[in-house]
Amino acid sequence: MVGLGPSGAAFLRAYGGGRGAERSRRYFKACGEAVPVETPMVDLKYVVDKVRRYVFYSWRRAVGEVSYRAPRWYIVDKQRWVESMRVGGAAVEEPAEVRVKAGGPYMSVGERITVARAYVEGVKLDDETAYFVFPPDAAGFYWVFPHGGVYNVGGGFVGVENPVPYVYAFVERWLGGGRVVDVRGAPLTVMPRVVLHDGEAFRVGEAAGLVYPLTGEGIRPGILSALALAEALKTKRPLEAYRRGVEKILRQVEFQKRLLRTAQRLLARGEPLIELADDSVLRDYIEENLSAKTLFLALSKRPAHAVKLVAALMR
Repeated sequence: MVGLGPSGAAFLRAYGGGRGAERSRRYFKACGEAVPVETPMVDLKYVVDKVRRYVFYSWRRAVGEVSYRAPRWYIVDKQRWVESMRVGGAAVEEPAEVRVKAGGPYMSVGERITVARAYVEGVKLDDETAYFVFPPDAAGFYWVFPHGGVYNVGGGFVGVENPVPYVYAFVERWLGGGRVVDVRGAPLTVMPRVVLHDGEAFRVGEAAGLVYPLTGEGIRPGILSALALAEALKTKRPLEAYRRGVEKILRQVEFQKRLLRTAQRLLARGEPLIELADDSVLRDYIEENLSAKTLFLALSKRPAHAVKLVAALMR
């Protein structure tokens, strides 16, 4: 086992064994620390906040909102949660040896960017609400998530090597100030090539390319891929079974890659993709279930916007 972030730790817990796994180094990776409430293996004692409302902005102009009656996301203390999953494993006697790479963006194949995450004090926003803010001049977004009394504020953008100054400026200009108490950066694979087995080892999570390009979400697909691999290894044709187990994730990754390319083309034309979305599209964005059908149903009600999207797709 190489890598014990969420994907690697989940696989270790589900499959058992763990000989050769590196357990000594403490886990950390900067991100939004949000997971859908149905994410397997989430221990509620590591949940520090919840989100049931999502507000989307094209810089300062609100463009849509998605709300739920009950929380849709958990905000977790990811470091403590992941380290708790590293302890122990499934009750399996001497599981077959298998090589697994779970090194996240450090082992992935594809284009990467750097994202920055800051904890910010002294800001008061609506409870259980997450904010996504899309700037007019970059392919990417800022996020503002509640985090147990502070806010997890971050951002990442295609073509921006160091987003830390952007996040500091966002805190001042969009949030109106606040005290930044901690800033960290981390790579994120935004144009992944899916590699489930590289000839040497199986891959899970972001190392396999199973990360959503538009949202940056990697925790849930990573854990689901780890569980799918643990089950697939019980079969006679584990690679085929593994591919079937993550097929839904694969389809979403490929669709979001196409959308990200389209977003870059639209931005070059001065038409941010967020301007073409309605609340149904935004809900599917949150649900990690974006599809061509959703987009075109929304755009059928807005012909002028549909023309702009089709023009970008045909370039």
